[in-house]
Amino acid sequence: MWKVKIRSIQWCGVILAVTTKFKVDDTLDMAIFEVNIKAQIEAGVSGIILGGTLGEASTLTDEEKKVLITKTVELVKGKVPVIINIAEQSTKNAIEAAKKAKEYGATGLMMLPPMRYKADSRETVNYFKKVASSTTLPIMIYNNPVDYGIEVTLDMFAELAECNNIQAVKESTRDISNVIRMRNRFKNLCNFVWC
Repeated sequence: MWKVKIRSIQWCGVILAVTTKFKVDDTLDMAIFEVNIKAQIEAGVSGIILGGTLGEASTLTDEEKKVLITKTVELVKGKVPVIINIAEQSTKNAIEAAKKAKEYGATGLMMLPPMRYKADSRETVNYFKKVASSTTLPIMIYNNPVDYGIEVTLDMFAELAECNNIQAVKESTRDISNVIRMRNRFKNLCNFVWC
């Protein structure tokens, strides 16, 4: 099994996905973005997620992501983790996105299954494992089959449990009983955190 020292994130509290602000000319509005980040820190959020999944993660350019991550890291001054969402079409691109996220100062990743292609369970698990093994950043898996067409099932999470940097789940199946099933099945695994 692949072992690496993983930085820790407390996956509890309010970890907020902020929107990316743009000007009329389609460039980043960093002045408004800064106001928003500072307001979130003052309000007491437990973490900031950049590049939300409803379009931003897969449409922001690499340069825009770099600017957003580095600016957020500068603004939060280590008070809360800075997490970037990864919503890529291929394993290769997701690995590269994770590498760049760490290079730019992100402290964690939120990951969706591969985008635009309905991967089967084997492909999805392989995708997550390969990305997890390529980075030391802690990872939260976003399980949102209603919007993205792929459900990360309990059996898939059992396979992913060997990746010690897959630490949390954003559960959005719309089936609230799924959280109970997850807690019951994985309560003894230290690399899954339920908040």
